[in-house]
Parts: sequence; structure tokens; C-alpha cells
Amino acid sequence: MKTDVKVGVKMKKVSAFGEEIKRIRKSRGLSIRFLSEKSGVSHSYISQIENGNRDTPQPELIKKIATGLGVDYFALMRIAGFMTPDRKESDDISELLITLPIEYKKQFIVEKKENIPCPDDNEPYINKHENQVTLRSDIKRFQSKLEYMVHDKFIFLLALHGTAGDFLKILRLHKNKDITEMAKHLNTDSKTYKSLEENLKSNSALLKEYGEKLGEILGVGNFEDWLELVASALIKILPVSTIVGAHTKSDLEVIEISVPSIYQKTDENGIGYYITYTEEELKRNLFNLDNILNQEVHDVLYKDKVLSKSEIEKVKTMLKLLLEDD
Repeated sequence: MKTDVKVGVKMKKVSAFGEEIKRIRKSRGLSIRFLSEKSGVSHSYISQIENGNRDTPQPELIKKIATGLGVDYFALMRIAGFMTPDRKESDDISELLITLPIEYKKQFIVEKKENIPCPDDNEPYINKHENQVTLRSDIKRFQSKLEYMVHDKFIFLLALHGTAGDFLKILRLHKNKDITEMAKHLNTDSKTYKSLEENLKSNSALLKEYGEKLGEILGVGNFEDWLELVASALIKILPVSTIVGAHTKSDLEVIEISVPSIYQKTDENGIGYYITYTEEELKRNLFNLDNILNQEVHDVLYKDKVLSKSEIEKVKTMLKLLLEDD
């Protein structure tokens, strides 16, 4: 008596990400080779993802594939499992910002050289960005009209002028992490971390360097990816007319810094005297290494590290050996 034996072939399970990119690619009539050319990801790699022979790729490759398909990067990130529903910081930025202390919001407004709102309790608050009237009875999440107005202006300024460092500080406060804890996780000192947070920009190489470590301690995956998602979501809060009318920054930004205009010098006989610099000389002195290394008002940095006094002395010694005549 013969018994038919059926040999089962174990099929590899295709990931949700693989299924989705295959669905999108076919719906748009794209070949794997065409997608490869558009994304910069090899055709064999894409084929393996779609067939279940490779696991879901890392965010860097997902971003390339999203570009090639012409779809939203963060939508693919969610399907890939990098942005899960429990990650409330990315899905509900409004909730995160509402929980920030009002004193921080006031400080942020002042730092952006704006005035803190001063409401008239006898009048309903008019939201100038949406042209709607918000009565006190409708403000359920805020304790007062002032708190709502401060929050509204804070959101407006953050969306238009917030830096990567601003968002980093906001997320750190939300997660109840202090500067010492952050510095320790990044294997640096508190002073250097504080400088990083104050000066971090969205186009900074430091964002790529520390993105994963920052995201790790703050629980958001990669901080650079979180920042891009949140900044995009925040902009959507404002009407287009408001964004176009107010966002007129150029690539150059004017900053203010105070420097002494009178310096004490010592002549060759050891007699002290004072010299007053003109405005042009003061501008020139901003790039004078001798002045930078000898002033004690501002931090001196090399890359992202704040130099200590002993390190500054070493730099001065090396410069003297390299540049000064015997």
C-alpha cells in the first residue's frame, strides 16, 4: 500500500513593510529596477525585502525607499515598526507641549524677543492666528486665559523659529531628565552638554552624531527622526497664510554679543595703560585667536567640546610654538 507523502515547503513570511512597498510599487506601475534607480537602493535588496528574504531595513534605507516611491517617510517608518502607537511624543505633539510649565513657555517667548501676552479679563481672547474667539469656559486644559494665550504664542514661535536645541530641551523637560543625566549618557560633562543643547541646529553634524544616543535616553528612537516628524506636525497647526507671512528668515542670521571696548595693556617697561577699540576693530577682534583664548566671558569650544582653562593653555602653548618666531 502506497502512501503519498507531501513534503511541505516552509514559506518565508514577508514583513508588513515588504508587503506595503510592493503594493505601492505595483500600484504606481514601477519596476524594481526603476525603484532602485530612484532610491539608490540595490534592486536585489529591494527584491529580497519584498520576498521576505531580508528583514525590515533601518531608517536610513527606509528614507531612500520612501523617496523613490514618492511616499511619506514617516508612514513607512510606522509600518516598519519604528514609530509605534505608544510613542505619544510623535503622534500627539500638542499633548506634549500642553504639559510644559508655563514659566518655560514665558522664558522661550522672551528669548525670541517677543512680549508675553497680557489679557484683559473682561474681554474674550481672540486667537489672531485662527480668527476665532475662545471664551474662558472653552479653555478646559488651561487654568487661565493668560496660560492659554502664553501657550498659543509659544506654539506659534516654536513652529516658526524653534531650533533643534529648543526641541531637545522640550523633550528633556517632558521626560524629566536633568542635564547631568543627559551628559553622562553622552559620555561628556554637563557644561558641554548644556552648550550642545543651546546651540544645536537642524543642519548640524552633531545631530547625526548624537541622534541615536539622544533618542535612546529620551525614548524616541533616533532623535533626528523624531525631530523631523514633530517639526512637520507642528507646522501643520498653523494656517498657511500665517506661515508664509511670518517665516521670512534668510540663510544669514544677525546675533548680538557684548564685548569690552576698553582693554588694559602693558608696555615694554611694565607700565599699564588703556586702549579703546573702534567698532571695526572690535569686529576684527571677534576672529582674533588671542582675544578668544584670553577672554573669560564666553565658553571656548573645539567642535562640540567646551575647553577647560588647562586645555586653553595647551592650545596657546601649541600656537606659540607653531606661529611665533624664535
